[in-house]
Amino acid sequence: MSDLAQMAEAGSAPEPDDSKPLSDLVGLLVASGDLFYEWDLETDSIGWTGHLSEIISISDVDAVATGDRFLNRIHPEDLPHRMIALSNHFAHGESFDREFRLRDDSGQFIWIQERAVVTKTRNDKPLSLTGVIRCIEDRKRSEEEATFLSNHDALTGQYNRLRLREALEHTISQSLHRNQRGGLLLVGLDKLNIVSDVYGEDTADAIVLAAARRIEDCMRTGDVVGRVGFDRFAVIVNRCSPEELSTIAGRFLATIRETPIATPAGPMTITASIGVSLFPDDAPTAREVVANADNALRGARRLGCDCYLEYSDLPEHTRTERPDLVVAEQVKQALKDERFTLAFQPIVSTVTGEVTFYEGLARMLDDDGKPIAASGFVPVVEQMGLMRLIDRKVLGLGLDVLERNPEMKLSINVSGMTAVDPMWLRQLEERLQDRRDLASRLILEITETVALDDIDDSSRFVNSLNKFGCRVALDDFGAGFTSFRHLRALNVAMVKIDGSFVRGLTQNDENLLFVRTLVNLAKGIGLESVAEWVETEAEAELLKREGVDYLQGWHCGRPEINPDWMK
Repeated sequence: MSDLAQMAEAGSAPEPDDSKPLSDLVGLLVASGDLFYEWDLETDSIGWTGHLSEIISISDVDAVATGDRFLNRIHPEDLPHRMIALSNHFAHGESFDREFRLRDDSGQFIWIQERAVVTKTRNDKPLSLTGVIRCIEDRKRSEEEATFLSNHDALTGQYNRLRLREALEHTISQSLHRNQRGGLLLVGLDKLNIVSDVYGEDTADAIVLAAARRIEDCMRTGDVVGRVGFDRFAVIVNRCSPEELSTIAGRFLATIRETPIATPAGPMTITASIGVSLFPDDAPTAREVVANADNALRGARRLGCDCYLEYSDLPEHTRTERPDLVVAEQVKQALKDERFTLAFQPIVSTVTGEVTFYEGLARMLDDDGKPIAASGFVPVVEQMGLMRLIDRKVLGLGLDVLERNPEMKLSINVSGMTAVDPMWLRQLEERLQDRRDLASRLILEITETVALDDIDDSSRFVNSLNKFGCRVALDDFGAGFTSFRHLRALNVAMVKIDGSFVRGLTQNDENLLFVRTLVNLAKGIGLESVAEWVETEAEAELLKREGVDYLQGWHCGRPEINPDWMK
């Protein structure tokens, strides 16, 4: 029996001894929580040093005192791999470092790491194996949890967006190969964001978890579900007809609203909206199927809560209303690369014929430095929720221009999202602090339709801007049919008449009557007026006679990125 085996029988690690450096090393290994072994290959006996029961939960050293007994405790799936690695180590000297599962006294398998070296005779015959074993159960559990979370939603345990996309691609491929149909149901929980805002995340989580279980309970065998957003689930339905999809969607709606859900805030009833896309009928690729289902979900939500809509039933003109992810990424990169600028369009006084102020229009520069008009990216930016980023950038650019040009007045647009963006307001306040001269030359434009959507919120927003010393203009005036009462409540200083009423004004008596009404309404409260889209001298003269204060359009000047006055 070896010295190490004898020490193992004594049940303790070797005592430090300057004359025994190996014993010192073994002592350090054991002290660090490792097991040290020496396996005599001729007798098949294994001598252990260290605390078996603490490290690998095996209390009787005889249970692993031979190679055969130790091998019998290795998980059957891992044993062949260990034997192959050991054989390669014996034959070719390859390093032996394996991780495998070992059965403990309770019958459970724990993960261990084994590192060893072989000792050979002069004839190159393996004589013994000396190694170190370490328990890596905690590390393996963490790795498994990380792997699980990389594929699953942490709250529901369902597939996440990435894993579900892979499953959808596989299902569509199988459907095409077998000439079968399937479908994707995008299930959106109605008003969950409001629940979260009012009652907190714990209540929203309780609803999501209950909804997830209800969806799972009424799924068919072989179908796949995943949570793909804060309030969204996606269900991949195999081998089904359009009629079956409709039945399944209706069953989901009924199950979700069936009974109140117990939450920290008390019982709550939840409903859902569902967008349905059939494959390969509606689309042959996962990306298109997801986009179609998303489009259908938005259509269902427009119809109201607790309903579903199939992509094929969407009106033709709405089927293309899907976010362009490529454009969205280009916008994000342009913001990062500082490739946003302003184009300046002059606004001319009808009294003096001189430029009174300019409107700063957002332009994105492509990779070659060529400008892209707002119409080329703003619709996508609004749909993807990125408009606040654009507005913050435009505000910074506009204020920079005003600081460099102390005689200039400038107007810039503010989107509906920005009207409730505290970061934008904070940015404005910081830049205008103790700068009334700067604020007095800044005009902020909000669209009439957005302002009328919530007149109270819009009024508060306008009053905040007025306190900073800015002026506020109501853009697209006439598109929302603002009343006298609304104009008084908004407290704006200027209205910009929607260009659709100005274009072709000289040939359209109805538009002329409408513009005259708008101008009189504005004058009645002491507001200045701007007519947009003025393209001809005849239109300019007519608008001047009707009492419009300012003109804007190609007749007065086109937008320029680097006008002469900036050089």
